Amino acid sequence: MQTNRQLLLILFTSLIASSAWGLTLNAQSDEASEDSTESEKEFETPPLPPLDLEDEKLNQDLERYRKHLEAREFSKALAIIKRVRSKVRKPEESIAVVIDRYFREADGGTVFDKAMKYHDREQYRKSLSTLIKEDPKGDAYEGTRIGEELAELREFLIAEIYLLIDDFEKESAEEEDDDEEEEGRPEGRGRQGQGQGGNSKVVGGTPEDGDVRSGKFALHWQTTERLSWVTLGNKAFEKMLEEGESLTDYRYLTLSLRCENPAAKPNILLLFDVDGAQIRAPRGGMRRAGARAYQRDGFNFTVNPKGGWREYRLDLKKFVRKGEVDWDMVEALRLIYTGGPDHLIMIDDVKLEKP
Repeated sequence: MQTNRQLLLILFTSLIASSAWGLTLNAQSDEASEDSTESEKEFETPPLPPLDLEDEKLNQDLERYRKHLEAREFSKALAIIKRVRSKVRKPEESIAVVIDRYFREADGGTVFDKAMKYHDREQYRKSLSTLIKEDPKGDAYEGTRIGEELAELREFLIAEIYLLIDDFEKESAEEEDDDEEEEGRPEGRGRQGQGQGGNSKVVGGTPEDGDVRSGKFALHWQTTERLSWVTLGNKAFEKMLEEGESLTDYRYLTLSLRCENPAAKPNILLLFDVDGAQIRAPRGGMRRAGARAYQRDGFNFTVNPKGGWREYRLDLKKFVRKGEVDWDMVEALRLIYTGGPDHLIMIDDVKLEKP
């Protein structure tokens, strides 16, 4: 009887151990599956396609190229693919496309290495300048894996150097949904948070047609013969205040302006307003409203956009202080036109820049 009990105990223990081992294996398998999935999601771009040039020496070069690329020895990989490309005369289009992919992976890698040398020293401005110099539009390496890394690095550097007030790209997606609401608004009120007090609208276009400076959208502001204004950056400044950041961390305001009439030179007041509330024109005419616009507390500077697009990079130290205010009190950036002939003013890429 005692022996039977011992056998049952041994069998029961074995079953528990076997079950536990199975659970462990399943857990390890699940973890491996998750790791594999994460690895697959690391890049959206597919890996390098295979390439057979039907030449033993060239194929050996390609194999060496792949090893250098995998080891992130981009300059060595680039030297090899340059040599291969020079020896392949008038390849078929399908082969030429693959060779171009091979070349851009290695070439983009050398650009990445150059930029990372400055990044690792926290010289972010030099790192970004390197990227812009080698790839001004940021699209030279699209369709490559290194292109994804370059885009991520560029995004990081821009966030470190600039605070985007508005580029009007995100709001454009909401434009169609808001059409009905827009039709019901009184003329001259514009879109909430960016066109208050002026006839303004986010407009699509291309840099070639002049409607936008960069990207696909810009803000078009139609002034009147009297007081007009647009308000920008309410959300950006609100977020800055919430996160305890300070405008004193920034040195420059950069923005792009264009006046549609090439012969005009309208006087535009840029006002870092410490009172984000709407300007309300009092009864009795617009002259008093214009005076109120100039009298608002904050920091102001005047520009005179003329003709084609012009990018301004304005030193905040040159802004004139009005009232008992400091930079930590700013709630919005306001562009004000106090009177004269009406104009179509285009606005794009408004951001603050660190020193």
